[in-house]
Amino acid sequence: MSTWGKIFTAIRGGINEAAEAAADSQSMRILDQEIRDAEQSLRSARSDLAGIMASNKSVMRRLEENRAKETKDTDSARAAISAGRTDLAQGLAQRIAGTRAEVQRDQEELDRLLPRQQQMLRTIQETEARIAQMKREVENVKANESLLRAQSAIAHSQSGINTRLGSAVESLERIKKRQEITSGRIEAGAELAALENGSDLDRQLREAGIGSSSHSADDILAQLMAPKHSVDPILLPAPAGNKD
Repeated sequence: MSTWGKIFTAIRGGINEAAEAAADSQSMRILDQEIRDAEQSLRSARSDLAGIMASNKSVMRRLEENRAKETKDTDSARAAISAGRTDLAQGLAQRIAGTRAEVQRDQEELDRLLPRQQQMLRTIQETEARIAQMKREVENVKANESLLRAQSAIAHSQSGINTRLGSAVESLERIKKRQEITSGRIEAGAELAALENGSDLDRQLREAGIGSSSHSADDILAQLMAPKHSVDPILLPAPAGNKD
């Protein structure tokens, strides 16, 4: 792949990453809106189910009334037949036939609506469970997102702290080295000054016990009690170059 091709590929990859980042940043808002839409649809379904249940109850009441009416008319028709009033029995038979037709229509309607009612009820219950599960998942995702943001902030802060501590340690080491150099220069200067005025040589002689004068009372008393010419003079050797 040429250099320009690689550049264009990188640009396309950057655009895709930016689009995905934008979608991710709005994902929680989109998900919340989808849940609200589902809840609105669920409320509409509940309203439809309530209408179906009310209609079914009305049909069931009408069925009970017509069945009670059919039972009453049947008993009356039998009584009319027993009384020899076939005319009344004929009228009651016609009314019973109409009542039975109504019962059949209502029963057919009820048989059609009851399964639909049960299906809608199951669908609503399943939808409610799914929405509740989705809400729990959304809350977990939001909690995890907040936790990740907090951990990221802590990590970023910790990184900054470590960087600052590292800089402070380096500064402290530089200060220690500078102090050591300064202290060494001061000691060297003191040694040079001692060599220049001879005090260092005197100090070394005193440490070796040479040429030191004692000022203690015992030493002075010993010097006073000693004979004046009891100490032999110390003869220095002649110079090596003089034969005389």
